[in-house]
Amino acid sequence: MITELTFEIPKSLWLTSNRHIVNLPYRARLVRDLHQLAAATATIARLEPVKGQVHVHWTVRYPKGVRRDKGEASNAQPTTKALLDGLVPTWLTDDGPQYVVAETFQRGPNLDEREIHTVRLVMTPQEVPW
Repeated sequence: MITELTFEIPKSLWLTSNRHIVNLPYRARLVRDLHQLAAATATIARLEPVKGQVHVHWTVRYPKGVRRDKGEASNAQPTTKALLDGLVPTWLTDDGPQYVVAETFQRGPNLDEREIHTVRLVMTPQEVPW
């Protein structure tokens, strides 16, 4: 069964591989808040636990005003990593390579509003190991 969740990430929580945060306590607070956001979103969606190996696909939508030739989807990896961590162990056994066999990223169309990103997560079971 394919599992889908969409997260709305405020600008204040957005982590990107293009902008490293050197203040580690501040970064830890952002990651903690993303964990909580992921857990709350999964709870509201009544997400069923996912067992076994999965392929994880992320679709990242940037705020209004971000140029289409900027903002590669894979730059969202620090944010998506924190979101996935927030689903472990309640909804996902683990996020290590034994369970998450692949992660892919796609850029979606820009949103109509500023100050927010959306990230869509699709987890597809992998009956046949890679």
